[in-house]
Amino acid sequence: MKEFKINLSKGEVLYTGSYICTLSKTAASTPEQISLEAAAEKLAEEVIMQQAMNREHQRQQDVTVIQFRQAQEDIKLLQAENKRYRNALEFYAHETTYTNEFEDCPPAVELDGGQTARKALEGAAE
Repeated sequence: MKEFKINLSKGEVLYTGSYICTLSKTAASTPEQISLEAAAEKLAEEVIMQQAMNREHQRQQDVTVIQFRQAQEDIKLLQAENKRYRNALEFYAHETTYTNEFEDCPPAVELDGGQTARKALEGAAE
């Protein structure tokens, strides 16, 4: 029979071989002989613990994937919104003129012929 040294997650070390099993409470302590049933129980506990850890890791990975997809969607929405604002700003920078017809309303672009809006666009492009 092959001999195995199994490091358990609780810091214990299980040694098996030739139908003799020993368990050491820490890697540095002296191993104590245990029955095959006790060794099987220790291994079963370890498998159950590993399965629980695997489930938790899978859950965390699923949450991360969902968050990543949501972030991608948010980026797309923000890019579309940014494009709409940029287009509107370019429109006002090139097309809007101030007329006396709307004296009581503040102009959409300052009276500098859209220079302020153009500077804002240049600053956003950098």
